[in-house]
Amino acid sequence: MIEAVLVVLTKAVPGLESDMDDWYTNIHIRDALRFRGSVTAQRFRWSASQPAPPPDFDWQYLALYDVFDPPRFSNEHWENALTSRMKVTEAIDDSVLYDYHYYPLHFVDRDPGVAHEGGVILEQLHPAEGREAAFREWYGSEYLPQAARRPGVKSGALLMYRPEGQMIPSRPDHGYVGIYRVNGPNAVDAWRGAPNELAGSSLLAEGGAIVTHWDRVTDRITKDAVQHPTAAALAEEERARARMGDRVKTGGAEKLGAA
Repeated sequence: MIEAVLVVLTKAVPGLESDMDDWYTNIHIRDALRFRGSVTAQRFRWSASQPAPPPDFDWQYLALYDVFDPPRFSNEHWENALTSRMKVTEAIDDSVLYDYHYYPLHFVDRDPGVAHEGGVILEQLHPAEGREAAFREWYGSEYLPQAARRPGVKSGALLMYRPEGQMIPSRPDHGYVGIYRVNGPNAVDAWRGAPNELAGSSLLAEGGAIVTHWDRVTDRITKDAVQHPTAAALAEEERARARMGDRVKTGGAEKLGAA
């Protein structure tokens, strides 16, 4: 059973994007899935095709972790980050962290028999003061069902931030996220008017909707696949670790909630 989705936005030190990609795909995701509390993980990259490019948005990568026990998963990170069980590459820019568990409120899957082979539309949402309950009702009963019928949409969900089980001590600027798994390019076009539609509801604060599109980098990786890897996957991990060598961070644990 999935209890939460950990939404992670990251960026690379300029010029070290290749090192960042290799570490995250072949080392970091696998380290995280070895921790208790995790189920699956998948990586995405900022797409050149955006429905409404937000100003001053410099995140480059998105990772989504399905989690069945957020407190335990966070605790595993606190205990192991920057140790041999979770080495962190120097290629990541960790000046600002965005690692937040969001808890599902509404979910719709248009066709469970269709595989998700595309990217993700991510909506970061901040309701107007005093309008949270009305926002949740409107989004779940009106907006989400309509958005799920847009071309190319495989599934959609609304999730809410809660302080329980979080990995870092800060709070996100946006207390809700909409996550849409999409197939094909038409879905991006269908979202081009979404920021105006969301803002026009009057239930969101001014500037309270950021809508971004992310291209697929990896397949969804399961905990079982990491615990029982193929020879090819194990070889890729060993190669990536050799490439990274000792170019790893040795400080920064104080940024985590339990540090």
